Amino acid sequence: MVNQMRKESFDRAKKVKLIILDVDGTLTDGGIYIGESGELFKPFNCRDGFGIALAKRSGIEIAIITGRSSKQLEIRARELNITAIWQGDLDKRASYIELKKTFNLSDEEIAYIGDDILDLPIMMQVGFTGAVANAVTEVKTRCCVVSDFNGGEGAVREIIEFILKAKGLWQNIVAEFLDTEIKPEKEPFYMAANKSGQAVKPPIMQAARPAQSPLPQRPAQPVQPAQPPRIVPTAATTPQPAQPVRTASTMQTR
Repeated sequence: MVNQMRKESFDRAKKVKLIILDVDGTLTDGGIYIGESGELFKPFNCRDGFGIALAKRSGIEIAIITGRSSKQLEIRARELNITAIWQGDLDKRASYIELKKTFNLSDEEIAYIGDDILDLPIMMQVGFTGAVANAVTEVKTRCCVVSDFNGGEGAVREIIEFILKAKGLWQNIVAEFLDTEIKPEKEPFYMAANKSGQAVKPPIMQAARPAQSPLPQRPAQPVQPAQPPRIVPTAATTPQPAQPVRTASTMQTR
């Protein structure tokens, strides 16, 4: 449950059709892991990812606006079927204007989740705002809701869940997982969705197996004629010379 909620937050959340996410400090813990070749990785949270998938499956669009550019983010966005990404601009105002035109939405139909003062220009315009627990004070005091969790630790999931509950969608999502009957025609809620809200199965990538080289054939060996078994003479098989028969005349009398 979020630890701060303004009185009108529930009503504002009902109108949300698009959620914009910050990345560093919101979808991640804010750490920047750099090696000799540049940024090595970003620690995303699986619960946040699942919340994003649930929102998309329920018909809510997801977009990302971030001040940094990252290949790791592009990979994660592809996994979550997020195509609306604006990277590498610390002034997020222009990105927000372009994004509104792309989705043809009003301010009150858009939510924003962030953590720092770079996010304030958009937060001051959208209809619903959320902050992670370790966001700066200037952000938390201006948000509709503040999560119990820090950035990169499930805060985005908690705020998305709040929006889904406000829109009356959460119970249907839970019911999908409580149903033990197998229904092949129904797609689970955790699958990504297209713009019409229909589930889309991601293609299954299979690594190509390397070509197997044929095993070398050994040349045929000539058939050797069968050899008679070799008998090794032993004491039992070696013939012994005949012993003379002793008669009464040759026997010594004791």
